[in-house]
Amino acid sequence: MVIAAVVVEDLFHLSFERFKDVIAGCLGKIDEGLTNLSRLDVVVVDTITSSYHLDDVLGELYSLIRSVLIERSFPLLPLSVLLQGFNRDILHWDYCFASSEEMLRHERYDYRTFHKIVLPIGQSSPSQPGSAYSNDHNSYKVTALGGTFDHIHDGHKILLSMASFLTSSRLIVGLTAEELLVKKRYKDELQSFEKRRASVIHFVNAFKPELRVEIIPLRDICGPTGTVPEIEALVVSRETIQGGELVNKTRKEKGMKELEIHIVNVLGGEETDGWGEKMSSTDIRRMIHEGKTKI
Repeated sequence: MVIAAVVVEDLFHLSFERFKDVIAGCLGKIDEGLTNLSRLDVVVVDTITSSYHLDDVLGELYSLIRSVLIERSFPLLPLSVLLQGFNRDILHWDYCFASSEEMLRHERYDYRTFHKIVLPIGQSSPSQPGSAYSNDHNSYKVTALGGTFDHIHDGHKILLSMASFLTSSRLIVGLTAEELLVKKRYKDELQSFEKRRASVIHFVNAFKPELRVEIIPLRDICGPTGTVPEIEALVVSRETIQGGELVNKTRKEKGMKELEIHIVNVLGGEETDGWGEKMSSTDIRRMIHEGKTKI
């Protein structure tokens, strides 16, 4: 199986629309063919110091690259967008596409074959430069988030990336217990608690290896946020804002400090949220069930 990485830089001047062609070209250069491609990583070289900036970047890149993969009939190919702090001990690539090999060597990238690409750098993009955002990197020692994380997809990875970015020491993940998932659609394709746990830990370890990750079974809305006083912030998606409000109500009643709530613009929510462009865990289970994917 083949693992590839594409290194991207100068996001403020990058033409995201033309970058789609770069991604398509990279896929076309993989000799073994896409049927053997098991994962695609995208590494952002730019220094990002704001979660709001990161939110914009992740949403743009995941959406853009996923659209290319869907066009090529590979909707479920694992995709990860990483920052320069990625785990160099566990990430190794067969193909690495970048504008300069010198930078890859200097930053200790582990790869077998280098391919030079020309990034579509031109006029400034519609997004703001990183300097326009406030710095909140590593703002909290202990942060929490929760979810099912079944068949971990782009939306899950955005949520985990944002939480990891904001956290300097300890990330607590409330992972939905299996007994709460019995009414899920295509439940036969649901991953076990241990499989979901392993996927979350592996991604966070790849994205930000210095973090301590704790996985706690989630059996109610509050989960660990209702019992662990050290938690300082809760990361939620737009669909789960009300859950964050309930958490703070519960903590206040228990005499604990209320949490800072960080809202993330997540791709891949459930089909009931009305965001038609996103792929949910339900969609993935359906595709696996119906055998309509090559992955």
